[in-house]
Amino acid sequence: MQTLLGILGRYVLVWVINVLALLLATSLLPGFRFDTTQPHWWTVALTLPIEFALLLIVLRPLLLFLTFPLNTLTLGLPTLLFNGIILFVAAQIQPSFVIENLLDALVGLAVLTVITTSVVGWLGIDEAYPFFQSVIYRLGRRFGPPRPREVTRGLLILQIDGLSHESLKRALERGRMPTVTAMLARGTHRLHRWNCGLPSNTPAVQAGLFYGARAEVPGYRWYDRQQKRLRVASQPEDLRILEKQAAAAGKGLLEGGSCINSFMSGGAAKCLITVTAIRDPQRERRKGEVADFNLFWLSPYAYTKAILAALWDFASALFWAFLGRFSGGRPWVRITPRRLAQRAVAKAFLSETAYFWIKQDMVRGVPVIYSNFVGYDEVAHYSQPDAYEAQISLAAIDRKLRRLLRMMRHGAPISYEVVLLSDHGQTSSIPFTKLYGRSLEGLAAELAGLADPAPVPQLRETRTEVTSYVTALLAELQETRADRPAGAAVRGERTLKRLSRPLATSETEKPVAPPAGVKACASGCLAHLYFEGHPEPLTLHEIHVAYPGLVEGLASHPGIGFVVARQQDGEAVVIGGGGLRNLHMGEVRGQVDPLASYGDVEIWSRELRELIGYEASGDLIVNGAWLPEGRVVVFEEQSSSHGGLGGPQTQPFLLAPASWKTHASDLTAPEKLHAHLLGGMQQIQEAS
Repeated sequence: MQTLLGILGRYVLVWVINVLALLLATSLLPGFRFDTTQPHWWTVALTLPIEFALLLIVLRPLLLFLTFPLNTLTLGLPTLLFNGIILFVAAQIQPSFVIENLLDALVGLAVLTVITTSVVGWLGIDEAYPFFQSVIYRLGRRFGPPRPREVTRGLLILQIDGLSHESLKRALERGRMPTVTAMLARGTHRLHRWNCGLPSNTPAVQAGLFYGARAEVPGYRWYDRQQKRLRVASQPEDLRILEKQAAAAGKGLLEGGSCINSFMSGGAAKCLITVTAIRDPQRERRKGEVADFNLFWLSPYAYTKAILAALWDFASALFWAFLGRFSGGRPWVRITPRRLAQRAVAKAFLSETAYFWIKQDMVRGVPVIYSNFVGYDEVAHYSQPDAYEAQISLAAIDRKLRRLLRMMRHGAPISYEVVLLSDHGQTSSIPFTKLYGRSLEGLAAELAGLADPAPVPQLRETRTEVTSYVTALLAELQETRADRPAGAAVRGERTLKRLSRPLATSETEKPVAPPAGVKACASGCLAHLYFEGHPEPLTLHEIHVAYPGLVEGLASHPGIGFVVARQQDGEAVVIGGGGLRNLHMGEVRGQVDPLASYGDVEIWSRELRELIGYEASGDLIVNGAWLPEGRVVVFEEQSSSHGGLGGPQTQPFLLAPASWKTHASDLTAPEKLHAHLLGGMQQIQEAS
């Protein structure tokens, strides 16, 4: 009886909020109003939310079914139109409620959605018992993967891409993440700093976290000497090679679970917006994946929230980009509107879809769920790790975390442990080209005597993490559709394809080709230098003979911190402007240890020794200089970066259950954390 009263109370509260939101919206919009001259107009205000809900129940599924191919290729834009049409129809039934045209209905619907979702979400009652969500959850359980009966406990792993331990602590001090603060205050979780290793980027770290082996990932970009082509971790076919190598090391962390918004799958049974699963010829679309996409379009509010969030993110990003031109506290990095649109899709739209899919998996009782929230990382790249706009994105993630915790208590059939972590951090940076007016490729080519350095373009944007997620979304939509659409659907597909392309130098310029003979593959402040025409990696001696003065010139350059090279005896050395360190023996020659300013010398000697030992690594590895003001020099156009060594980019965080007894030895590398997470999952299974 008490439960029934609680359910009814929640429905009544939601209805009251909808009535008040309707009254507020009609007072703001001239073409969306009540005719107060009509008798009993106020009764219409009380009954209209109920009538609108009933019409949604009857008409919306039919309309979506009839136009499903168009929905999947236009990011579901017809669903927004359907809601407006249904609201317009509801107004025709009641003469006291006036909507002058369909545009007014759409604007009014947007205002209503903003008000109701904000208030209902703030109160935390949108995850419990509302009618549409309960229907969608039932459908999700019916069409999704079945839960093994013996499973009574599960694990939810949420990743905040690019958030360092240092920046998280600042966000907590500023009150941006009250949910995380409450978890720490209650003593249910402990906050740790861990070492993500090198390269400090998502694909390499995920390989270690998911499989216990980093699969010889040299960086975000590398050069295939045998195929004589550039490979990029965001390309599905390139990343599948790396995941296959990593998966050979052992059991995937996510076996039997779900993976959402990720580069690698971790062996998950269900993958959504996962790069390695895009058009994988050895993998078939699973029942739960198709069901979740369809259910997202069916939800009358989830899609509308996602669209409004993306539009708001795009508008606010334009504002911050304009403001950044006049900020003296950071180097201004030019960013195109198309890149901002990509960011809006990845940060806002995919964040809302991920949140929706996590809830679906929770009500199904999926034993292990992983999702990556990518928004903070993308914002920080073009602002700063602790900038206001980056902190605001953390606050949005914290609100979703709070709702998910409430969902666990009220809507999940099994109990969940929660792990919150990041894959790497971000370090404030300044581009090499802005400091020295030339690219690293140009400098290396000049020192090697290979070619005159090419002029540096003003902007050079290539395929990035955010591009890969937009590409993954496009691929998912294409695989979900039933038939070949025409007209508007084709144009919608083309728009998404344009968004998913790598960005060139400008609207009229094409990217400048690298100088002949040398290729630099940059991942933030880390770059691999390859010399063409050599099928095997060159040793330091061979480089000295072929390109005398090159290594010395690079190591002594003020924008370069150190250079790593192989020796003939199989050992490796790191060379700086004032000294040299043998990475195997630990012997230092010269006045200055090149690694002295980068923290724990033993850890980084091991990491660099392993990195230069990868077959795919460059003939030389270059790391940008660590500047006295606490910034690192990077080889990409970014205000904040990760990928190499220097500052908090290698210091992500882990928020783990206190009962797991996390030790310092568990935090020294992704492989160690993988073993620790497997141990935690073992505890969960034993307690089931």
